[in-house]
This record gives sequence, C-alpha cells and structure tokens, in this order.
Amino acid sequence: MFGHGLARTGFIEAPRDPDLALEFLRTEWRTIQHYGVEINGRRHNGPALDAYRGRASPYTGAARGRWPFQVDPDDISRVYFRDPRTRSWHTMLWEHAPALEMPFSEDALAYARKLAASRYTYPDDKIAVADLLERWNAGLGRSLPERRIALRLAREQAALDLSAAEPAVSALPSVARVLHATDEDGVDDQVSPEIGDDDSEDLDTEDFYADALEDV
Repeated sequence: MFGHGLARTGFIEAPRDPDLALEFLRTEWRTIQHYGVEINGRRHNGPALDAYRGRASPYTGAARGRWPFQVDPDDISRVYFRDPRTRSWHTMLWEHAPALEMPFSEDALAYARKLAASRYTYPDDKIAVADLLERWNAGLGRSLPERRIALRLAREQAALDLSAAEPAVSALPSVARVLHATDEDGVDDQVSPEIGDDDSEDLDTEDFYADALEDV
C-alpha cells in the first residue's frame, strides 16, 4: 500500500526538525526582565530565561539589544524562546495559563479585556479571563463575535496532537453551549437581543472571523 500510495501521489518530503514550525510564527522582540518577558500586556516566564535576565541580546539593528520570541496569535497561553547557546526551543507560559483548559487567542483576550473594562474600575487579565470563561459557562456568550472566537478555539484545539486523557475543547460545557447556539441560530443570524448595542458594534471589527462559520 505504501508503494501504491507513492505511485499515485508521489513522495512527500517532511522536515526533520519537529520545531521548524515555530520559526514561522510571528516574532516579537522584547527585553528579558526579572519577571520574564512582557508581550502586549501579558507576562510570560520560564527557567530558560534565567541566564538572560537583564542582559542585552547580541542582536543589533532594529532589535536594539532585545530578544526574539515566537508568538502564536491563536494561542497566547505560551510563547517560544530559542536559547542562542544551545539552539534549543523553550516554552514560556503566560502567568494566567494555569486557569485555561484550551488555547486562548489574542482576539479572545482583547474581547475579555473589553468586557472587564465595562464592569470594573481596575480590571486585570486574571479578572478578564475568569469573567469571560464564567460568561461562557453560564451560557451568556451568545454574541456572534463570541461564537466565532469559541469556534476557532475549538478548531485550534482539535488540530493539536493531544493525549486521550485530555478532553477536547468542543466537549467543554462552555464551548459546547456556544457551538450549540450557533447550530440553532445559523450562520447569518444576528446578535442576540440579550446583547446590547455595544456588542453589536464589534461586528465591524471582527472581519477576521467573517469566514469562520462558512464551512461548519
């Protein structure tokens, strides 16, 4: 069957380096502080940074002594750092990552921050993330932007090679409720009457997700 497959489709060349995909992620240049690295208001940390805290990088030009970190906008719970001495990759976890059971995108955090800012005088990311997850668990995440975000997070999790012991994101009660609401309302539905005018205005800024539900 292997020979038959080669005859029909040809040889498939796969990269030998399993970490090659990390080099195609977005690069953010940052300083390394005693608490780790801060990217767009998020603090990431890990023991691999210990040897470089407070030190300037050897990179010149536009880098100006800062260090490169690879960022996946679809999962900001972690960023990746390549040790310049060993050339090995290391994962730097977001300080609020332990509270998450699934990938968490930049768009989801921005939406959570906006909701928290409308409710609290001094909101932080811990409160914002907790409120958004509680909102989804309570079945209140019924606006079109929220459904699109939840659907994309579910797809991102499904694409990962997870062990059987880890639950699929689509099976989580919060995401299941959002996806169920999408199935009932259809792709071209409007924002739920429960959501105010402020949420409906977000539809213009969610064009990135305009095709998220087309092939569901």
